[in-house]
Amino acid sequence: MNLLWEKNVRNKDNHCMEVIRLKGLVSIKDKSQQVIVQGVHELYDLEETPVSWKDDTERTNRLVLLGRNLDKDILKQLFIATVTETEKQWTTHFKEDQVCT
Repeated sequence: MNLLWEKNVRNKDNHCMEVIRLKGLVSIKDKSQQVIVQGVHELYDLEETPVSWKDDTERTNRLVLLGRNLDKDILKQLFIATVTETEKQWTTHFKEDQVCT
């Protein structure tokens, strides 16, 4: 939400990160199917695939983001914090009251 809609996530140089396009394969808790995520600017869509995660296979998440001022390390930390429900504790690189222009 902070990265795509609020547009208030900054990189290490304090420049606003802007995602123009994203695509990926994600694992969602309590879903046996693999899920594809696609997005353009603020819009995104999740679609379950017919492929199920195998019980003996580690579930992985792979995202490709195209944009401006993106910082791989910060994006990775934000993603991990989001999927582990710790995003509110990890607020170093976004400011809720400041929208990037």
